[in-house]
Amino acid sequence: MDDEVVVQRGALAELAARLPDRARLLVTDGNVEPLLPPALAALPRYVLPPGEEHKSWDQLGAALAALDAAGLDRDGELLAVGGGVVTDLAGLAAALHRRGIAWRAAPTTLVGQVDAALGGKTAVNLAGGKNAVGCFHRPSAVVIDPALLATLPERHLRNGMAEALKTALIAGEELLAALAALGPEDFAAARPPAVEVIRRCVATKLALVAQDPLDRGPRRRLNLGHTFGHAFESLAMPRLLHGEAIGLGLLCAARLAARQPGASGGLETRLRALLSGWGLPVSWEVDPDAVLAAMRRDKKRRAGRGVFVLPLAPGRIEIVEGLTESAVAAALRALSEPASTS
Repeated sequence: MDDEVVVQRGALAELAARLPDRARLLVTDGNVEPLLPPALAALPRYVLPPGEEHKSWDQLGAALAALDAAGLDRDGELLAVGGGVVTDLAGLAAALHRRGIAWRAAPTTLVGQVDAALGGKTAVNLAGGKNAVGCFHRPSAVVIDPALLATLPERHLRNGMAEALKTALIAGEELLAALAALGPEDFAAARPPAVEVIRRCVATKLALVAQDPLDRGPRRRLNLGHTFGHAFESLAMPRLLHGEAIGLGLLCAARLAARQPGASGGLETRLRALLSGWGLPVSWEVDPDAVLAAMRRDKKRRAGRGVFVLPLAPGRIEIVEGLTESAVAAALRALSEPASTS
């Protein structure tokens, strides 16, 4: 069943006011807890420490213990209110408790609203890799309140714009141009063009999820920038935020794509200008050997070969297996050269 998704200002308060009488546990983090509407603050809850480094096996165990202590049976519900760390971990806890209970997501970050809370991928990290343990367990509803973005630091707004950029590249030129016209301040103020970009990112992702719920075909396009990005993130956590890592991954993917038949010219240059204009990093001193080693642990590998999602042009995405490590290393080395273009 498709996720029921609501995108509107005030949606979180409306959700809190209309919760049906049902046993539930709220999962949130320490940044979001003080912002909860009173009706949600009154619920039993488990509070994660903020940060990607806490999307861990230990925190998953603690959340499961909280579900058990709250006495939720298979008719109970988990409500996840927070960013991608919260929704990823809480969704996995909901999948495991009593072999699966219902859950709802209320993403409070731009990364969560345009991507992480949608489609039912749940996971925690292990030392060996990002999102190394997880399953598909789709929420019964996703409640997106763009007004919550006003509570985010600007760095986290920029972080989410990189994830939106990935989706816009998949969707095509129209969404890419709409996003390119915006800045972090537009999302912070929940201005109508920014809310419309969120809605279109949601629609783009859910259309791919509907075609390919288990991520074995066209949904894999949503991994654009992530083979590189997850490796960067695992090596630089917590200094590098998820979207910052994905932005760098998009540059590497565009550089590799430029060498594929049928690629349009200048995409890496265009992406670099957008990311830089939003205040996101476009260069990073990398150790190619360390990044390649992290990529060898990537969960998307097949038959021992890396899987790369490459943007030939806006709206034209190609999935490529078996690229040589020398080609990948060359794209990585280019990140150390701020003026490098293709």
